[in-house]
Amino acid sequence: MTPSLFKGTDAKDEYSLMKTKIGASRLDAHRKSFITEEDWRWLANNKIIHVRLPVGYWALRDDAPYINAAQYLDWAFVMAEKYNIHILLDLHALKGSQNGTVHSGKLGPVQWRDYKQDSLDVLAELAIRYRDSSALWGVEIINEPKVFGNYRALLQYYREAYRVLRGILRPGTYTVFQDGFVPLLFSGALWKRKGHPVIMDTHFYLAFPKLLSKLSPKTYDLVRRVLFGGALRFCVWRQPIIVGEWSSVLPQEMFNRIPQGEHYAMLGETIKRQRRMYHLAVGRFYWNYKAEGAGMYHYRSLVETGTINT
Repeated sequence: MTPSLFKGTDAKDEYSLMKTKIGASRLDAHRKSFITEEDWRWLANNKIIHVRLPVGYWALRDDAPYINAAQYLDWAFVMAEKYNIHILLDLHALKGSQNGTVHSGKLGPVQWRDYKQDSLDVLAELAIRYRDSSALWGVEIINEPKVFGNYRALLQYYREAYRVLRGILRPGTYTVFQDGFVPLLFSGALWKRKGHPVIMDTHFYLAFPKLLSKLSPKTYDLVRRVLFGGALRFCVWRQPIIVGEWSSVLPQEMFNRIPQGEHYAMLGETIKRQRRMYHLAVGRFYWNYKAEGAGMYHYRSLVETGTINT
């Protein structure tokens, strides 16, 4: 989302960035400037009522080289309360990494199972800190875990996390679990207990865009509708669903085939089709609100160019 943070370094993730001499100062400047009150005001003015807020397991406590973001997270809840926006607090990066990718904080091996209790403790600490905030809509217990070789461990973790959160959160606050890109496998992993609703989060990105890059955007979205629409229809009878991440991203080959001046119109059409596609979900969260530069991963820029109508 912010390549300038890494400019002039060999860092590929937050872990390696924070081990550089300039990492801490750059991150501090970024946290102070990237999201301001003006952004929360813009969200409210543009009819955004829910925000999925990703945090690392170090959000409240340092774990070198990571630096906590407690004051900024507290401030986000103050802003959300002020502008009547609900927060889905998403534990996006577990200790040991749940998927080995950059958005888990650290590239490398998947070792979250060695630190399961740490993750449960982090969820408890987050829940205790924010349970009384009127802005807290739900807590998401993991993001995009690697499923192969971890399925049973994930089910156990989900159930233990739900038990922990039920003992802390106010009734009516959602516990959100992730499907690891295999919704049919995880649907029904948690059954709601009285007063403590559950939601499954699914992320609809096509897994094989190169195979379909010669299609038209309309046909490409038809394939999405068949795959994801069918999955939604099957899963929603077992629990509510949110589309926790979606976007207007299309294969680069599609853009290369049409004039640059028509790119935003193409994005606008795929956005409309996807909005219709996800009508069975109780909510959808565009990835991402903001990024450096305009384009597909920058929701605000798409609104401001008229590509998305709020």
